[in-house]
Amino acid sequence: MNAVRDDFESHKKVTVITSGSFGEGLEMRGSDLDVMHVYHSFEVCEDMKPRVTQNRTLFSMVTDDVKPGFTQLKLEHCTLLSALNWCKEHNGEYYLSSEICKHHFLFEGSCIHGPCISDKNDRIDLAICIHCKKWISSAVQWITRSNNSWPNQIFNFDVSIWNFPIEPDTLYVKEVEKILKSKIFYCGDFTLSVDESNVFNTRIIQTVSCHQSSIKDAYKFFMSKWCHERAQVIPLCSTLGNNKYRYRQYKCSLSTLLKNLYHDAVSGWLMVASLFYKTNQYSKALNIIMYAISKCTVEKLYFNMTLSDIHYQLLKLQLFKEKSFGCMLKIMLVDNSTFQINSALTPDEIQMNESNRVRCLPSTAYAYFLNFLCHYHLNNVRQCQDSLRCLQLVINKDYLNAEHSVKAEAYKILGIALHLLGK
Repeated sequence: MNAVRDDFESHKKVTVITSGSFGEGLEMRGSDLDVMHVYHSFEVCEDMKPRVTQNRTLFSMVTDDVKPGFTQLKLEHCTLLSALNWCKEHNGEYYLSSEICKHHFLFEGSCIHGPCISDKNDRIDLAICIHCKKWISSAVQWITRSNNSWPNQIFNFDVSIWNFPIEPDTLYVKEVEKILKSKIFYCGDFTLSVDESNVFNTRIIQTVSCHQSSIKDAYKFFMSKWCHERAQVIPLCSTLGNNKYRYRQYKCSLSTLLKNLYHDAVSGWLMVASLFYKTNQYSKALNIIMYAISKCTVEKLYFNMTLSDIHYQLLKLQLFKEKSFGCMLKIMLVDNSTFQINSALTPDEIQMNESNRVRCLPSTAYAYFLNFLCHYHLNNVRQCQDSLRCLQLVINKDYLNAEHSVKAEAYKILGIALHLLGK
């Protein structure tokens, strides 16, 4: 899954690599998600006469008067003006400034954490990297080092992420439970970029041409997550466009949302219902919502849950053991409904009294809230009251939800519903 996600995010400008313990398939206690972004427009050479190319900015390594394991990067050939802006002058030469570079890549809610850029919760460490194609001389000894220098066992071990033992059954179920409790796996989905639409077309070709079903399901999973976010940045209303333009945007959004149904059983459908709601197609939205609610059954899986006897017995079935992890998530997982900043699919009622931000809602609560909104606009008073009671019930019972922060968001939308009814 890590390799597929990295390949899905990578494109001709950047290669994405999940590193650290999680990249090795482990989750250590207290560890975070380490991600490397290797930029292809830059290259490092150890010798003083790097090969000049037209498309790459080249740096040479200067290791005099630096600590072991560190180097200064001297600018030798520049093809990008931004690269020059990231450098500082010293004795007539320009050297790459790590501080300037990291400040350039800061995003909202992030901070500098040593050599990396971290999110506000310190769950993700992003390292901006430049590739050196040759093995540097100071690391030559690593090529011939003895394997005995590594410990035989890894202690402080918490989760083995991707290796699913088939027998005995109990171990398989335990692995699934650990994955659902993995904070790193959960936050790893939020690193997906939605900027490169041409990457998506390439990944579709890879998915179709892939013969191994488990890898194909993994590509479907991440393509679905990508579409889940991509559809939210497609504008539905524009004062500049005519009716033909708005209809084209609507069709584009709907087409994208129909590809976001493969990462879980419910939230993808609720995004489709959100599109119909935003375009005042309340009857269509209600049909989709009821279908999504019908999938919110007690045997479903969700993050941070503790498996019950029902889940143990269900996952022991040979049918599920033969499924890949991506396929199992599509059938069994109820993920949260996440709305990005300035999402085109966020209901206007949610944005009435607060600034726009990322919102993460329990899918069960959001389903009944959206159901309430549709009946509210259709003036169906009785159905509004029924939806409101169901919304209160799923929130109070923590139905298919085990996250306190997400429950707080659910209470906010409950307050919005009560406000609309004048209560």
